[in-house]
Amino acid sequence: MTEETWRVFAFDFDGVLVDSYSCLPSVYSDIARYIGLENSTKKFVERALKYEDEQDVMGNYNRKSWWPMLYEEFQVNVAQEKLDELVQIYWAERSERSKIIPGTIEALERIRGRVATLIILAASDGQPNMKRRRVGKSGLLRFFDDIFIITDDVVDIEEGIRLIMKKYGVLGNQIAFVNDKPAPINEVSKNFQDITTIKVEFEGILKLAWNKEKCTPTYRIRRMNEVERIIG
Repeated sequence: MTEETWRVFAFDFDGVLVDSYSCLPSVYSDIARYIGLENSTKKFVERALKYEDEQDVMGNYNRKSWWPMLYEEFQVNVAQEKLDELVQIYWAERSERSKIIPGTIEALERIRGRVATLIILAASDGQPNMKRRRVGKSGLLRFFDDIFIITDDVVDIEEGIRLIMKKYGVLGNQIAFVNDKPAPINEVSKNFQDITTIKVEFEGILKLAWNKEKCTPTYRIRRMNEVERIIG
């Protein structure tokens, strides 16, 4: 397959373009201190990461739905107003500490020069418009023509792909879908057999969503800078 075949590249965000996971221990450490758990910070971070991992694999990104259970384990009663404040602190700190994965900018520049359209098709952050704000803060927005967020803009990945096809007038064999988790890769492969799937072999501190199931993508790469061998 040559680079002229693809007209659209659709990227996930976390674990593909940015590492927003390595910072989670420090983010939760700050939250522990903020709610007065200085003497239990290590245990709080361990439990928070366990919850984060379990909820991530279930696709539940709304931390307001499960944080109360976490806080109750440490006898911390958080009112709704306080919970809203903590969620905003969490995202502000996680956004600030997220890092663009090395080689990503160079890879996007090369892909941008060879493929007509670059899109982000990613899961929600559980907060309306949060993913868009994070993409903007990352400095990567300039590379992308569109952003479609699951639950914010489309029901699921399948609807997102069909929207891309309709809006940009492309067929499945003209789309490359890039993700780091097996489940989205499998969803695309099941519903669109002719779409090229590229799995980024991201390894972070969360494990369940990456290990729960296997997938057979068209290509596997370790980092985005390896995509050049595919398109070139």
